[in-house]
Amino acid sequence: MCDLVNSECLNIYSRFLEPACGEGNFLIEILTRKLKSITDNYELNSIIALSSLYGIDILLDNVKICRDRLFKTWEDFIDSPELTQTAKFILSHNIICGDSLTMKFLDETPIIFPEWTFDGEFVTRKDFLLAGLMTIFHEIPEKEYKPVNFRRLHSL
Repeated sequence: MCDLVNSECLNIYSRFLEPACGEGNFLIEILTRKLKSITDNYELNSIIALSSLYGIDILLDNVKICRDRLFKTWEDFIDSPELTQTAKFILSHNIICGDSLTMKFLDETPIIFPEWTFDGEFVTRKDFLLAGLMTIFHEIPEKEYKPVNFRRLHSL
């Protein structure tokens, strides 16, 4: 499957949503390809690659496993303890437990995903309703945060 969109898998900015991510096999393959394509500024670019992946699963156990496996894949590549909190923060918001068919969390509230926009070492977070992202119209963010250095992203 990844070979069909290989150029996008190699682009650290290309976003992927896996609506039934399970334990993360598809997302890990994409992350691995993205990380292997990085040739400079490894810390920043690895965080950009990680922030471009989104997943939903209805089983909390799968979500936890998926997050752990994505983190381990990222950690094996970059080995930057300074960025551990940032990487885990991104995964806690991008890999979520919910129902992709109803576009709601298990508590019936609407699924909200963050969009991470990078400008040099600064990142801006905008939260969007998943249902709004699935339309052809540009959705207005539910919430927008001030830019912060990517190393301090977890402070949002």
